[in-house]
Amino acid sequence: MKKGIALIAMLLAAALMLSGCNLIGYDEELDGAQVVAKVNDTEITKADWLNYRDYLVEYEQQYMQQYYGISLPVDEETMASYGELALEQMIESAVIEDKMEELGFIELTEEETAEVEVYADSMLEMYKMLVRYQNYPDLETVEEEQERLTAAVATDGEATEATPAEPQEPVATITDAQLDEMLTNDLNTLGYTRDYFVQSQTMSVQSEKLREHTYADVTVTDEQVKEEFDNRVAEQKETYDATPSAYAYAEQNGTELYYMPEGYRGVKNLLVSISDEKQSEIDTLNSELSTANSLITSGNADLEELKAQDTAGYDEEALADYQTQIAALEEQVTTAQATVEETQAKLDAANEAAFAEILPVAQEALAKAQAGEDFDALIEAYGDDPGMESEPNKSRGYLVCEGLDMYEQSFQDAAMALANVGDVSAELVQTSYGYHILQYAGDVTGGAVEYTDEVKTALYDEMLAEAQEAAYDAAVTQWVSEADVKTFSKVME
Repeated sequence: MKKGIALIAMLLAAALMLSGCNLIGYDEELDGAQVVAKVNDTEITKADWLNYRDYLVEYEQQYMQQYYGISLPVDEETMASYGELALEQMIESAVIEDKMEELGFIELTEEETAEVEVYADSMLEMYKMLVRYQNYPDLETVEEEQERLTAAVATDGEATEATPAEPQEPVATITDAQLDEMLTNDLNTLGYTRDYFVQSQTMSVQSEKLREHTYADVTVTDEQVKEEFDNRVAEQKETYDATPSAYAYAEQNGTELYYMPEGYRGVKNLLVSISDEKQSEIDTLNSELSTANSLITSGNADLEELKAQDTAGYDEEALADYQTQIAALEEQVTTAQATVEETQAKLDAANEAAFAEILPVAQEALAKAQAGEDFDALIEAYGDDPGMESEPNKSRGYLVCEGLDMYEQSFQDAAMALANVGDVSAELVQTSYGYHILQYAGDVTGGAVEYTDEVKTALYDEMLAEAQEAAYDAAVTQWVSEADVKTFSKVME
């Protein structure tokens, strides 16, 4: 009997072991308290790790959607990748905090603490203003209303919308203090408390002190700056001599330039532009034309795919549905084609009217330019091109060279057709913007830029910042390698 009981007990025990996952309840708090990594004496819990991982994923999703309009796939591989990144950053953060404590950077001076407090107050007030603008755009407090009504009564002169003839009765019910409390509560809900700003700025001050410690001895010599300048000149010379047109794009994109190829000329542009009203009409018609052409393209592609299908096995109902689809697509293409023809006719008429409207003014400006009147003065009097209002284009003109495809072809051809410096267009140059009158302002000398104090200082600042960042990164890497780091991968599964 006892042997039988013992056997049953053993079988039950084995069954419990095999089915323990189903019989033992999951404790989220207990699971989250498990340690996924230990950095010196600091423990990183599973809950903190998962929260930070999810934050990184959410941040990346929002970033990709906002700036690129694409969605980040959240699959197992993605989560695993961000899990590794989160743990790596949390380990690094723990190491940095230990190092700040070791070096005595945790405690701030009285002056630093006071500056942090001022910063927190200013940030809190700024965020209150943002929340008020977003949540209560039309709200006026009792005090604000009273100030406005008092000012209206005191204002002399005729009644206006701002100063009504009849005194207004007060209607506001919220005081400044009540509004402040509402804004504070809204911010607290979002996690933006005063303590948050204090802690955030405190960490920023601590981190900056640590950074400065790591690159206290970092320097950049004049010789290194000059060597870097020469290297950049050589690199750009190779690039722009091989493809001169790339230089104009680089300048337009704000690239720091150290070398210019030969072959560029400056061309000043007097633009008599199409009116805003006509341009709006043209833009609308172009948009409609584009939409109709897209429907034709997609409809023809779908038709081709449908007609390639083998319908031999279709029953009567399937064949009828198939033919309905064919008919619908053919109707789509036919309708879109009619829209294209109609819209193109309207667009041609709109363009003709737009250019006819500005032709007399453009011809008047051309006649004066060809008569030798000051071209800059004519641009001032007739020109509509904002690009000619600021340097270097205002004095130098637009950069143009052979083979450049930055401008519309008619503009490019006319600019390069000017034979001598000072020449102006023999006739009006038409582009989608309006009529242009061009002047060959001068040849632009190629070669390396002058190594001025301004160039030297800008390059020095850039190199020093890079060297300091590299020193900090190297120090952090070393600290992490020297730290006592233990990770528990099983807990992260």
